[in-house]
Amino acid sequence: MTLPEPTLLPAPGQRNPLRPITGILLERILGRCIAVFSIVFGAQGIPFALMQQGVLKQPLGWLVVGTLFGAFAAVILTGFSGRFLVTVAPFVPIIYLVALTTWPLGVADPSVVQPTVPWLWYVANLVLATAVVAFSTWVSAMYVVLIPTVLFVVRLTPSGGGATVEHALLDSAYVAILGAVVLVVVLMLRRAAADVDQAQDAAVVRYGDAVRAHAIEVERLQVDSIVHDGVLTALLSAGKAETPKARRLAAVMAGVSMARLISAAETPTGLLKEVSLAKVRERLDRARGHLDPDARLSAEGEIGSLSVPAEVAQTLADAAVQALVNSCQHAGDSASRWITVAADGDQAVVIVGDDGAGFDPSVSSERLGVRVSILERVRTSGGLAEIVSAPGRGTVVTLRWRAATGAQEHPDSIPA
Repeated sequence: MTLPEPTLLPAPGQRNPLRPITGILLERILGRCIAVFSIVFGAQGIPFALMQQGVLKQPLGWLVVGTLFGAFAAVILTGFSGRFLVTVAPFVPIIYLVALTTWPLGVADPSVVQPTVPWLWYVANLVLATAVVAFSTWVSAMYVVLIPTVLFVVRLTPSGGGATVEHALLDSAYVAILGAVVLVVVLMLRRAAADVDQAQDAAVVRYGDAVRAHAIEVERLQVDSIVHDGVLTALLSAGKAETPKARRLAAVMAGVSMARLISAAETPTGLLKEVSLAKVRERLDRARGHLDPDARLSAEGEIGSLSVPAEVAQTLADAAVQALVNSCQHAGDSASRWITVAADGDQAVVIVGDDGAGFDPSVSSERLGVRVSILERVRTSGGLAEIVSAPGRGTVVTLRWRAATGAQEHPDSIPA
């Protein structure tokens, strides 16, 4: 009877364990962008690094070149592969900061004014972009300020080219502005990705809540239908049974109610498979034998080979049996009945009709079983239920379920 608990979400109060897909994708894109930048700007700095080796102390000059460009190569490999970039990338800004700070000590003659800017200036923007990806926002912001400041000081020294304050300020400002732009862009993208991931998690949580609410509603309808169709109806029929026919009808309804209770308690819903529509006809044939053996039943050949999920077959059969019980109780002793079970293409159709007293379906207080046991039950299973009746003109209950889609729109005109 109890429906399985949906496994899509954790228990209430726990954070959804889904991975932040958008954030992960953004980090992969940033890693590949840094790899491309390393190729382009790293290649741009190689000629300047080679030309200035003559004024540097050796092997210190070649050690700096080999270490820094080796770190660039590692960033290229990890950036394109998408693995270990967060481990490798921090080495680039650390090595660069050490090399830039010790630049005056690495020049062979610190007193000689160098004719060009240190080659480290040509890869400064690449290093800042790598720092933005490698470090947190605050560390990256501090680095974007620190590197241009150190570069400004180095440019004023003879080993850094002996630039004027204005020239050194322009060189360092160029690096700072580009670094700040990269920092702001990456920060905005990361926040947008985090917002998307948060919205996705919230949507999944709401969907999970809707799944649980639907499961609870389905179980409530099952309980309502069993209570009304079985227990309540059987008790009411037994209390009003004054004729042998009425007593026999009450006994049959009690037996069916007990069988349904046992079946609901023992049958795991998730393990049911599809069954032939002929099984629905067989059950209705048995119910017809107990309730009204004179009722006409459609030929088995009208069913064909159509199959429906076992839960749907149970729903169609229960609703049809309830319609037949309602007819036996309210249509009158002289009423004749018919039952049709057929396949209309990919659609299962079950019809229970009579030419008896009928009723006004627009009156909601009439026939509680019509609303709970027939209409809502079939709607919950994704089918259509239509009841056509009028006082003195009989009642026709039509149940439909389309096997191809398993769900259909529910017309608002069905009487409640």
